[in-house]
Amino acid sequence: MKGLILRVPEEELARRRLTGIDRYDEMWEGVLHMAPAPAFEHQRIVSALDRFLGPLCERSERGVLALGINVFGDATTTQDYRIPDLTFVAAGRQHIVAADGIRGGGPDAVIEVRSPDDESYEKFPFFARLGVREVIVVHRDSRDVELYHLAGSVYMATARDDKGRLRSEVLDVHFLRAGSHLVIEDCRDPSTRSEI
Repeated sequence: MKGLILRVPEEELARRRLTGIDRYDEMWEGVLHMAPAPAFEHQRIVSALDRFLGPLCERSERGVLALGINVFGDATTTQDYRIPDLTFVAAGRQHIVAADGIRGGGPDAVIEVRSPDDESYEKFPFFARLGVREVIVVHRDSRDVELYHLAGSVYMATARDDKGRLRSEVLDVHFLRAGSHLVIEDCRDPSTRSEI
């Protein structure tokens, strides 16, 4: 259920910080979005994606993949950031990685694991303003994948190839749903793959 609280009491914010449940809170143009911690299955998928893609990106020198970090919209004077499940910055662009997250430009790709009723799609305009080249959405329950590429100022869905795969040009991997599983394979070496 979504709700709106016009003024969050300072005691509530302090309690959230003290207990650590503010970990996934996001600030959208000065408006606090208090997200609950992801469910176990959501976290399991994010961890599996990170375990495969993180080392692959480092080993092949494609760039750096970060788990759950702030992506800042530095163009406004109000606090404005989102926390994608995974954030990718391509090699040669690491200067945008700051101690507190991504600043001074958008990452090259973000991955959102979509749980029912979350705000994954509502983040698209923010990512587009930052110039994020690809947004990958993995549906938690079905393992289906959607891949969007930036076309001007909007995202367009990427078409599947004749084998039913989606190719991330940024990460240089294919995503494929096989039965109840998500398969990710390296475009450079298809024998390097993972099944989630």
